[in-house]
Amino acid sequence: MKIERLLVFGDIHGKWDKFLSAYEKVHFNPARDMMIFLGDYLDRGKDPVPVMEWVLGHAHEDNMVFLKGNHEDMFYRAMKQCRDGLGSWDDVELTCELISWLPNGGNATLKQLIASGKGEDLLPAWLKFIEKLPLYTEVQTEGKTYWFMHADCSPELPLTEQSEEKLLWHRHLATHPWDQTGEQTIVLGHTPVQSIGYEPVPQILEEGRLVLMDTGSFLPTGRVSCLDLLTGMVYQSD
Repeated sequence: MKIERLLVFGDIHGKWDKFLSAYEKVHFNPARDMMIFLGDYLDRGKDPVPVMEWVLGHAHEDNMVFLKGNHEDMFYRAMKQCRDGLGSWDDVELTCELISWLPNGGNATLKQLIASGKGEDLLPAWLKFIEKLPLYTEVQTEGKTYWFMHADCSPELPLTEQSEEKLLWHRHLATHPWDQTGEQTIVLGHTPVQSIGYEPVPQILEEGRLVLMDTGSFLPTGRVSCLDLLTGMVYQSD
């Protein structure tokens, strides 16, 4: 298939209305487009449940790729340590992983899962989904190589040799973009561009070899953003 649009979505963080607003502008066509999500689908935002349902409903759609973010990693570790499920707050055992996750946006997700009454079905499905999420993907089209991961990487290392911690957690390239000296285009989420001095739009840096996609959906000025890497067309939430 010839890719006509190589689309990438930044962090959603449970902001369902913002995500839907951006997604509906894209008019995704799996027969000609490829769409990659950089992770962090939940946490911080108050509407994680419809985001979870949408993602699970599209997880096997052609030419959609969902990557793992650090918030998926935290969610998985916390929930795997909870023996009693999600019946109520009293049923959730406070483990060290849960205590780490809650103040990092997990509190909003857990509250909404419990309030929705859907946690019993959604939780096991989401955990299975996370187990299958890749940490990165590579796309080659129009003579260019694109690397996608949630947070960071070492441009000089092959993707198979990257550390999971760096891929999920680090911010070096976002804060030191001049260190992207490779020929590939590296596309990252994780670091809200507002936090490092940019406007809330995708940032195309280093002559197009580094792209920052987290436009701080949960911040007061934040948006959910999608970018077509082949044309530079930006689709953002209202």
